[in-house]
Amino acid sequence: MSPKIGIGSHESDLAIRTLLSEVMSGCPKSREKIAEELTLRVRRANPITVSMLNDWTKTTKTAARFPAAYVRDFCEVTGSDKLQRAILGSRLSDLIEIGERELDSQKTRSAKDTVLKRLLTADVQKPH
Repeated sequence: MSPKIGIGSHESDLAIRTLLSEVMSGCPKSREKIAEELTLRVRRANPITVSMLNDWTKTTKTAARFPAAYVRDFCEVTGSDKLQRAILGSRLSDLIEIGERELDSQKTRSAKDTVLKRLLTADVQKPH
């Protein structure tokens, strides 16, 4: 589970910078590739550069902030939804958790149904 990020505080800014860095470090794509793909996805006239990505992660570059409008595209490019999840409020986080638990439950149910079907088919075919 991703850390929760509050809005507007120094701690939130630091948490976002740290999370951006962690996600990019964990991504198999280079920062060059991330910058290139993000530029295309957000339809930006001026390219997003590796330098910009680095500035968005540096704690000393407080004026350089990652644009909220790029969050979804960043997550798509990196293949990680950690940033999206971190900025959600507690109600939305809980709704996602409920949905994920329900999905897991349905997968388990589906697997049980498959085994049950095999057992019932085998029982019907077995002479009594």
